[in-house]
Amino acid sequence: MLLHVMPLRLRLSNAYLVRGERAILVDSGSPGEEAALLRALARAGVAPRDLALILHTHGHSDHLGSTAALAAATGAPVALHHGDVDMATRGRNRTLHPTSLEARLVRPFVDGPFDPVTPSLVLEEETDLRPFGIAGRAIATPGHTAGSVSVLLDNGDAIIGDLLMGGWMGGHLRATYPNRHYFVEDARQLVPSLRRVLVAQPARLWVGHGGPLDPAQVIARFFADVRAGMVHTGL
Repeated sequence: MLLHVMPLRLRLSNAYLVRGERAILVDSGSPGEEAALLRALARAGVAPRDLALILHTHGHSDHLGSTAALAAATGAPVALHHGDVDMATRGRNRTLHPTSLEARLVRPFVDGPFDPVTPSLVLEEETDLRPFGIAGRAIATPGHTAGSVSVLLDNGDAIIGDLLMGGWMGGHLRATYPNRHYFVEDARQLVPSLRRVLVAQPARLWVGHGGPLDPAQVIARFFADVRAGMVHTGL
């Protein structure tokens, strides 16, 4: 099955159109971006009713903000890990825990409400995407949020949401430099989650802000000794 990942650059984040036997959308950006996403689908030759799934890397407003409108326009089922369902159904982020001064400055711009949505597919530890026409799987990678997931595709691409980010200024500066994300709910889970992605030996990491990232650079920056079991150096 041929696979193609098309990044869709939005105001604050990236969404991704993944095409195989069918097409799925990974993340939906911030509130009010549904028209831009529908135009992107049209340019790619994907009719709204042909979208097989709207899958989320996590439940923050800049990744799930337009989902309610998109689901209504396309009829596509909505997938989200159970750890973030509370945010989706409430239409509010949980408390954002900043990792830097820049993150504290950014927080007011990414912490607004969005139209609530109830997922039709609640993800657990691993979900096969073949029933939706995509050769790959979604795996739980908590840390950024309790319900964060990464999409591992059989072509070597991985979409990891906000497990990491590219560069600074929301990915606008040095977009391909591997960096910590602005916000982390549980830092203790980040390294095991990143390890779970890297042991799959992806060729490229697509992130929610900036990117794409080179896995070799990620390993060099965040892991001291891969051969000794990927010893943590301080993510």
